[in-house]
Amino acid sequence: MNSEILIALVGSLGLGGLIGAYLNDRFERNRERELYARERKEDQYKKFLENIIGFFEGWIDKERQKNFMEELYTHAPLYASATVIRLANKFIAAHSSKKPAGGDSDDFYKKLVVAIQKDMKGQTIWHRLKFWEKDNLSEEDISIFKLDK
Repeated sequence: MNSEILIALVGSLGLGGLIGAYLNDRFERNRERELYARERKEDQYKKFLENIIGFFEGWIDKERQKNFMEELYTHAPLYASATVIRLANKFIAAHSSKKPAGGDSDDFYKKLVVAIQKDMKGQTIWHRLKFWEKDNLSEEDISIFKLDK
């Protein structure tokens, strides 16, 4: 074997190793960033849903309602999908004098929960390709029970 070819081969393997290590490092950093963002989004959505309960019969709580609306108008635009924000606004409108078309507050709550779950599952190509996972929550799966007064 020619020494020039051998030197070129050894050099390219070394360069390939460096490029591989660099790409692996970038992949790990991106994965850690995505995991952190997902955890933050999950925490935000938990607070969002914990406060929405203040609108339900038997659970009426003006402080929770205020917290929900504050979250919707200040933090949700940073983490929530457009669908979630639209449905949250319709949910609030269903509790006002301007009732939106398309259902009552229970209907909008169900749609909102389904939209949040869909947003948390992700919208990447990989998530869409997981056709074998059929564990999708639907509006019919959500029951809303009211506490007695």
